[in-house]
Amino acid sequence: MIENLNINKTHGKRLLEAKIGLWSALGVTIASGMFLIALIVTFVVFPLNFNWPGIEVYAQSFAQHYWQILIFVVPCFFIAPLYLILTVSIHRFTPEEKQILSLLGIVFAVAYLAQITANYYLQMSALPQSISAGLLDGTTLFAFGNLNSIFWSMEILGYTWLSLSLIFMGLIFSGGKMEALIKWIFVVNGVLGVIATIQSVTHLDFGFPFSLVFFAFSFPVATALIAFLFKRAKRRAYNSPNELENIKNRP
Repeated sequence: MIENLNINKTHGKRLLEAKIGLWSALGVTIASGMFLIALIVTFVVFPLNFNWPGIEVYAQSFAQHYWQILIFVVPCFFIAPLYLILTVSIHRFTPEEKQILSLLGIVFAVAYLAQITANYYLQMSALPQSISAGLLDGTTLFAFGNLNSIFWSMEILGYTWLSLSLIFMGLIFSGGKMEALIKWIFVVNGVLGVIATIQSVTHLDFGFPFSLVFFAFSFPVATALIAFLFKRAKRRAYNSPNELENIKNRP
């Protein structure tokens, strides 16, 4: 899908779009890999205690475990804008009959970016500043260590928008084994993300842990494959500046 030539684009435009797609896909892959490492560190190697002890106890030990919050939050913060750029790049290579899907994917990616980055920025700015200054009133509602906080509700809702975007973007891919793998990684992650949202709203105990683990391991694989497709498209754009004219001039 990505590597198909579009005769309505100039050589320079195709090359620029392929470059942006390649670098955004690589960026998402790197940030997602960092998220996977953070997940292992935060929940396996040096597991955080999510049994909420109260804001006073949490504040006393906050400086000791803040680095764990940062290694979790920072990669996720950068995934959001890079993913949006990636969806736009994919849209530019999407056949016209499927562009409604890519546009819907972009719409939900925008909602994901707006919500999730604000949520993470709060964890990197106002919350640690308030705790350091001893201003604890209201911080319980936004504390990372409190699974019943507004932070985690906004987290799940933000990833609901990502899940919907993944479903629509995944349905674009077709044409080969690599595209099929990307498609199903995106779609399955999207469906599992929606299930996690249902779990959160209905308080049912299913889906979320598995969906988080599956996303952490599979998402960077899909974006790495997309980077490979964009690299191939860039190579074709480099090597075929005259191919466009040859196609246009065919009888």
